Amino acid sequence: MYEQKDITVIVPTYNRQEDVKKTLNKLKPHISKLKEVIVVDQSTDKKTFELIKKIKNKKVKYVFSETPSITIARNLGVKKTNKKTKVICFIDDDVDLGENYFTGILKIFNGYKEAKGAAAYVPSDDIRNMNKIEKLLRKIFCLSFPEDENARIISAYGNTYPSKLSKIIKSQWISGVNMAYKRSVFKEQSFDENLLGYTIAEDIDFSYRLSQKHQNSLYITPYANLLHRVSNIERYPTEKMSYINQIDHFYFNFKNLNKNWREKVIFIWSLIGISILRPLKLLMTRKGHDLLKMKFYFKSLFYCLHNIKKIKEGKLREFMNKEHHNKT
Repeated sequence: MYEQKDITVIVPTYNRQEDVKKTLNKLKPHISKLKEVIVVDQSTDKKTFELIKKIKNKKVKYVFSETPSITIARNLGVKKTNKKTKVICFIDDDVDLGENYFTGILKIFNGYKEAKGAAAYVPSDDIRNMNKIEKLLRKIFCLSFPEDENARIISAYGNTYPSKLSKIIKSQWISGVNMAYKRSVFKEQSFDENLLGYTIAEDIDFSYRLSQKHQNSLYITPYANLLHRVSNIERYPTEKMSYINQIDHFYFNFKNLNKNWREKVIFIWSLIGISILRPLKLLMTRKGHDLLKMKFYFKSLFYCLHNIKKIKEGKLREFMNKEHHNKT
């Protein structure tokens, strides 16, 4: 039987001292029952360090990582966990955990022997508010869309997620906002540090790899409450984010999919779909921000097509070096 004292919570953070403070305040009622809480700080200032110092709780530990990168931070946090830890739980630094969060997660590990990973259901307004036409087009082009009581990978650009959830479900992927894994998982694999710095794909990559090695090993539960506050601090500008988004999806495809003609066709079909939907959305909204999104999408797509070999090799952030060179 797994208990709350078997859990280590890891909170990676970067220049978000106020967000971390709110997250730890919500976590405070649980800390005495946990094995430990590890804050992996990648900040450029000492504010988070000073915050942890003031807490004066031996169970709340501070670890500094020199390289700002969510994958490096997660892997470092795992290495620093207490040896008696049986479950490692990651939460983002802008998350409020509810009273029943840990009991909900533990029900998965204690109720399903095959379970290796579990996450609380995190509702998304983008999914809930998707209209029928957009949902249909996304289905046609194998892009992300809401799917009743299901969460699966259909393409490099397409993962489904429930618009609402009324029961525990098996999943092919779980979100990095919150995710808990048995410690034994990290003897098999780690987070991919080719996904350096800010990334939108490290959680999907990690969980999908695990689900492919161990079928029916991931679960999402509606019985573990949390709130994702969605901080905007230290998120990349739109153009840079567009490049990261595109490159990481290309990399995910070549690394985890692309194994047969069907998957290769779906990848190309998805790109065609996005290339149609971007201009359509601009025609419908006529907003400058959608024009920029379309422009950055095509720029990043051409970059990826031109640099496919490098992306396959895991050289994913070279565009940033080029950008820096152009500015100097």
